[in-house]
Amino acid sequence: MLLESRLTVVVGADAAPLATELARRFGLAAERPELARISQAIATLNGAGALYDTLHALIEADGIPAQLHRFLAKLPAHLRARGAAPPLFVTTGYELSLERALDEAGEQFDSVCYIASGHYRGTFCHIAPDGTVAPIERPNADATDLTPERRTVVLHLQGRVDESPERAWESFAVTEDDFIHYGDVAGRLPVAIAARLRRTHLLLLGYTLADWTLRVVLERLWGEEPVRYRSWSVHAGPSPLEREFWRRRNVEMVDMTPAVYAAELEAVVTAGSPA
Repeated sequence: MLLESRLTVVVGADAAPLATELARRFGLAAERPELARISQAIATLNGAGALYDTLHALIEADGIPAQLHRFLAKLPAHLRARGAAPPLFVTTGYELSLERALDEAGEQFDSVCYIASGHYRGTFCHIAPDGTVAPIERPNADATDLTPERRTVVLHLQGRVDESPERAWESFAVTEDDFIHYGDVAGRLPVAIAARLRRTHLLLLGYTLADWTLRVVLERLWGEEPVRYRSWSVHAGPSPLEREFWRRRNVEMVDMTPAVYAAELEAVVTAGSPA
């Protein structure tokens, strides 16, 4: 399934360490390290600029690819060897770990990033392989060459850091207000990407119901109805509530850390790829 481009990998991010460090830097209590709550307090008390500057510094320093990212970066080559379409990767992380791993692997890719503030709030922008950035205001007309059938795509559903000096396209859906106003992302995506997501199995790595904002993002994208294609959520130590949540959405729960699961999957993919 993965080697036939019929499965989309959705990579989650553990927000607790980022929330804890933000709280420490701004002198806030962090008994419950909930990123949206702490970010909302910082933005309210200190302004969005202070929040974004601190997030930028923390996230940029945390963008070193892990083994999971390096495994995913090898998938385009495996798929080409089998004559399959390039992969579509989805992430709720703000960092560029996956992009850096793809760069290391010599893979060209497009990034599509959610915009959480400013004039284009609630839409996406397209970052081409040459670094050119353009807003996607008309999903059925803009970025007509942006298709996962042509080139690997990394979709950031909550924004991402911008490494350029101007940081013009940096955006983080991170505060409670950001998620209250989180819009119709399914209708704002380029049509080819939205169509691919509707016709794919899902492998969700590292998602937990402890973070309500992730549920907002997933339900805006896939709705509350069961997923049409058999899918899996990989998370260590799921609660009975989490198991029931995913069962109702036709998603099988796998009790395993994403890193261990990815290592086992890599062994299978390597063995199944043509020499």
